[in-house]
Amino acid sequence: MYNNKKKIERIGKDFLFFCKFMFIVMWELLIYAIYRDFSSFVDRLSHRLASINILYVKLFQAFALNNSLIDESLNNKLLKFTDNAPWTEEDINYEELEVIKRDYNLILRGGCVKPINSGMISLVFKGQNQFNGLPMIIKMKRKNIEEKLADAIQNLETFLIFLSFIPLFKKYQISEVITKNIDIIRHQTNFIEEVDNMERMYNNCKNLKYVKIPLPVREVTEQYPNIIVMDFIEGIKINEINEEDMEPFAKQVIKFGFVTTIVQGFTHGDLHAGNILFIKDEKGGKYKHKIGVIDFGIMYDLNLEFKGYMFDIISQLFETDPRETAIKTLNSGIVEPHGILQKIPKEHYENIVQFATEMVSENINVSKKANQIQIYKFMSKLKEYLSNSELANIGIRPSDNLVKSQLVLAMAHGVTFTLCKDEYAALSDKVINELFHTELLLDK
Repeated sequence: MYNNKKKIERIGKDFLFFCKFMFIVMWELLIYAIYRDFSSFVDRLSHRLASINILYVKLFQAFALNNSLIDESLNNKLLKFTDNAPWTEEDINYEELEVIKRDYNLILRGGCVKPINSGMISLVFKGQNQFNGLPMIIKMKRKNIEEKLADAIQNLETFLIFLSFIPLFKKYQISEVITKNIDIIRHQTNFIEEVDNMERMYNNCKNLKYVKIPLPVREVTEQYPNIIVMDFIEGIKINEINEEDMEPFAKQVIKFGFVTTIVQGFTHGDLHAGNILFIKDEKGGKYKHKIGVIDFGIMYDLNLEFKGYMFDIISQLFETDPRETAIKTLNSGIVEPHGILQKIPKEHYENIVQFATEMVSENINVSKKANQIQIYKFMSKLKEYLSNSELANIGIRPSDNLVKSQLVLAMAHGVTFTLCKDEYAALSDKVINELFHTELLLDK
């Protein structure tokens, strides 16, 4: 009896949410049909979707980027909701915040309880140690966020069932992309894990003079699992960077990505514009341009074999024949089981290699752009091809790394291309040579 009642309540909630969602979308589409202002349409729709379920901004963004419907400017508008999500006073646990302030001698900036950032999971406050004057960050989970997130995910999963019947959504398998990343989103509520990630990244990067990682006060989170207190990093946002500083900052972002992925094998899984601070230090000498990286709720560990493949591919990306690069990429662990490509019918193998080769050739040799949207589409095309019944019977399937990488690429898109514009390939090549001295490797 109790279970039946819960099911009925769940169905009612999902139906009500579906009605709200459809009303918002249809109303905004009507306004767009009248005024034909796509930028305003994206802005209004994102605000209204975020107000009922912040996860829908990620859904809309993944779909829009996948279909080249938005440019970098609109992408950044969507990304801002990950740092400025709607919040109310009911989201703040005032009692716990007062305890932290008292026990750790902190005062809030200006003495007011107003977050400087508001994400899906947390609210971020700027504080100050009242004894030494050092600025600190207090990151606090929204009140009852676990229950709210579970409810939001249930809404999302139910709505994805409806989307699966729409051909365009089905074609690009957006439902699968979002579903696969739900577990990643859940991990962001585990602050002990985030403190572990932060400390590990801090130690990994402590000798990198162009990167700053905040150091957390572990004892705070161990005693109060809903709060992280950490160092404050002074920096500016991507939209505040001067034109002459864009390329130097872009190099540091690319360098950070290469080092943490290929060398260290422990990399940031949500490296969007809101999670990078840009620091110009006139007294920094060689390292005048630095980046501060924050928010370590989503991280990826790469195994040694995958790291080896990626180093080989990246270090020779602009010199190796596109077909060879394509084959190496396909064998890098983006499909499972490992080595299965050598066992499938030759016709299917050649088809997969051919469109992978065309993708590499287009991005590197023709357009000179390592366009992440194109890579994202390549991943979708590969996944679509692998769903072929004959291949499915063989057992070949896209790896979890491939599926999860789609959302990561979409979220990182705004940073690299806002900074680099059309110079990404050339700048990446330069950074790779500086890091790994690939001219020497190739000469040998």
